[in-house]
Amino acid sequence: MHMKWPKPLLTIILLPLYFLLFNILFLSCQPSSKNNSTKSMNFLLDTVQTSNINPVCKVKYLPLEVTDNSLIGSIDKILYQNKHFYILDKSANMGVLIFNENGKFIKSLYKLGEGPGEYIAPIDFDVDATGNIYIADNARQKIIRYNANDFEKYDEMELGCYFMEFAVIDEEHIIISEIYDQGRIKDKLAVYSRKDGKIQSLLKSTLKEIDEQKVPRGSSHYLYRSGDKVYFYQRFTPEIYILNGKTISLMANILSDKYFKEVELKTLEGNPQSFMTDMKHIKDINAFYETADGYFCSLSTFPLPQFLGISKTGNNIYNLNLIKEDRLLGNLIINGVAGNYLICTSDYNEETVNAALKINGLDENTAQMFANWNEDSNPLLILFQLQH
Repeated sequence: MHMKWPKPLLTIILLPLYFLLFNILFLSCQPSSKNNSTKSMNFLLDTVQTSNINPVCKVKYLPLEVTDNSLIGSIDKILYQNKHFYILDKSANMGVLIFNENGKFIKSLYKLGEGPGEYIAPIDFDVDATGNIYIADNARQKIIRYNANDFEKYDEMELGCYFMEFAVIDEEHIIISEIYDQGRIKDKLAVYSRKDGKIQSLLKSTLKEIDEQKVPRGSSHYLYRSGDKVYFYQRFTPEIYILNGKTISLMANILSDKYFKEVELKTLEGNPQSFMTDMKHIKDINAFYETADGYFCSLSTFPLPQFLGISKTGNNIYNLNLIKEDRLLGNLIINGVAGNYLICTSDYNEETVNAALKINGLDENTAQMFANWNEDSNPLLILFQLQH
């Protein structure tokens, strides 16, 4: 699903506020599985000034080739690994489609079924450094690894638990997130060892009285891969973690008094409309990606999202004004990262094509690409680079 935002927009002005004591308390509650040797960065979000400067310096549009085997129903997750785009489609295809960096279709992985090497309900996927594809089948509580060169070669890992997401860290360790037990979240993060088949808890939820299943998710996922690095956001806290094999490290605290307190969340259980239309709080951090120059962070706020950049030199944090960037065609959900480019996607509609053809400075080849885009085409990848 692609969120569209209207072009007439109001400038967001954040008033400087003191962050509340509960943010400090979050930092003091660290389980033994955390690696504290890495110094975390602390940022005061509520004092970050807004900016009217357009931070986008380069945009590329990448059409994805259409063949009988490459039609995409929905882009539920996209990863860029080994100079290829891997797309999880959980609607029409229930599998993974692979395109090269020019958008040419390479091959697809469809193994829906109940037999060996097949999955019933693919809930998440990942790709390792050698191109092996991993698909989580939550219905059977397992992860299946398919060989990069031959999808008929596979091995299955029996986890014995229900979970929402996972990420392959190295040859032995797989991080799994939001493990459920009797309908409640048992662990926010845990690590599965392929060597001994055991699961070790890494991070517990800070929410003791809240049933998170009754609070809408502001993001489709909370594990964010940037090449060989994987980051995790702990909901309703300022905490961003980096995953290191069988341990995790607190990488950044994005401090604010706008996170929900537990007592506030309790009143919103089972009330999705009130949660989604709330204008005072940060509902989620729904993107955290790394490029060569810095980090990109997206906050789920209503009515408009907020975007942040963090430089690697000086660890400065600043607002990114992406709202008025017409080259993104109104697409403000950031789906991933490809080298120094952030990725968003756009489905075809006539209004989007008309808006694209009005972009200043559009070259002839790109204009022709948009003119040829139609309802039978695949979604378009929009790759954009930020100036730091």
